[in-house]
Amino acid sequence: MARRSRVRAVAAAAGAAALVAGVFGMGPARADRADAARGMTVRFAEHELFIGTEPASVSLSYRWKVAGGGTAHHVHLAVDLSGVADFAEPAPSEHCKGSLCTLDLASATSDFHAITLVPKPGAAVGSSGTVTVSGTASDATVTGDRLTLTNGATQLKVSASAEQLHQVPGDTLTFLLDVWNNGQLPAAKGVELRIGTTAGLHLQGSWANCRDVPASDRGGHIVRETLCDFPTPVEPGRQYALSSPLRVKVGDEALRDKIVYKFTPLASAAPANGPGTPLTLVPRGAMPSDGNIDPYFTTYVNSVNHADFAVTGDTVTGRRGGHATLHATVIDRGPAVVQDLLDDDAFLSVLVKLPPGTKATKVPDNCQPPPTDDGSDPGPRMGRSSYQCYFGDPAPGDRHVLSFTVAIGPRTPAVSTGQVRTLEVMKGLDPDASNDSAALTLRLAQGGSVGGGTLGGFGGWIVWAAGALLPASGVAVTLFRRSRGGN
Repeated sequence: MARRSRVRAVAAAAGAAALVAGVFGMGPARADRADAARGMTVRFAEHELFIGTEPASVSLSYRWKVAGGGTAHHVHLAVDLSGVADFAEPAPSEHCKGSLCTLDLASATSDFHAITLVPKPGAAVGSSGTVTVSGTASDATVTGDRLTLTNGATQLKVSASAEQLHQVPGDTLTFLLDVWNNGQLPAAKGVELRIGTTAGLHLQGSWANCRDVPASDRGGHIVRETLCDFPTPVEPGRQYALSSPLRVKVGDEALRDKIVYKFTPLASAAPANGPGTPLTLVPRGAMPSDGNIDPYFTTYVNSVNHADFAVTGDTVTGRRGGHATLHATVIDRGPAVVQDLLDDDAFLSVLVKLPPGTKATKVPDNCQPPPTDDGSDPGPRMGRSSYQCYFGDPAPGDRHVLSFTVAIGPRTPAVSTGQVRTLEVMKGLDPDASNDSAALTLRLAQGGSVGGGTLGGFGGWIVWAAGALLPASGVAVTLFRRSRGGN
């Protein structure tokens, strides 16, 4: 028995030591092994870079990150440029010597660094090579990366178009597009044209080398996109035109719209799956000496059109000291789609004034007390008599119901009327004012109070105040019960 007791005591002591080591960080050998196993990665931001003409330099950026959010120490990072030394060199920098750029960090978690590379005078256009980044650390294993750098670039530009103002639904707009290559390398496999339009514009026609794709720019209100692939090489210094202009119809939804077109080098030809004859590129000679400096352009189209926002009210019955729920309805009757193309936060707002003698105990999530004149905090949401409600990106056919639960006060009139009305988003947007406001009416039931009796003065105020508080919190009632239970 004594021997068994000693064995148990030794085991308990060992367990306690292990627990202490785990809690207080004892056991350096185990900690060292964990540190040595820590991983750190260094990655280039891009894995294919080109030294172009605008600008002639290129920024080579890399980022490091220690796994698990830890810290690595005594870090040495090295970017090897020997694979591109024939045609590129780093700009003067305290971190570079010859074809090697280094960076030493006492400690590292997550950050980035950039090196500027410039072409060597007289270097052959089209030369290509590999750049690597690697590193070491005293307590981490560093995994590096590589990229391909090419001397020269394909730099496409697209022609600009004037803004289209004062259009009306039914109009057809014509866009003559040219593309040219301001770089040193050809778009050898051809180019791709991406056409994006907002809700009120509709691209007309169909071509064998064009296809509709899901819109990729929802934040900019682009709702339709078409891709067209042109296998024609676009040579440096040369200009090309579409074989036929783009035609766009102004739809019934039009108001504040835009069309975006962008050319990019074609990586691989997509299958021709559209009906009709192909849209092609026609050579037009030398590229212009001036013009648009980007591969994309946006043309804004404003139409003489409007939207109609309509509201409907509600009439409910309640008793003093009780609650009632009022429903206000907001409808976007169109036809115009309201979009502020310079601000992604386009919204429709309405003002709700509850019937006098009532206070809100439950309000919709998208409703807040009206903003103050000085911009200060308007205070608590509950217990108010008026609210401002917001609807983001209103669209024709949208229907929103706002439900407000109110506590009915002791002095509420027999018939009490509030209002819901629209607040204009853009000046002149909704010219029909006949349906911009509606009544929210509360009628007192026969007897006028909870339970059919008449509560007036102080007693009626207590019932109303308690009713206003109950939906938000049971604290007052709970405290009252506890007080009575303690006597």
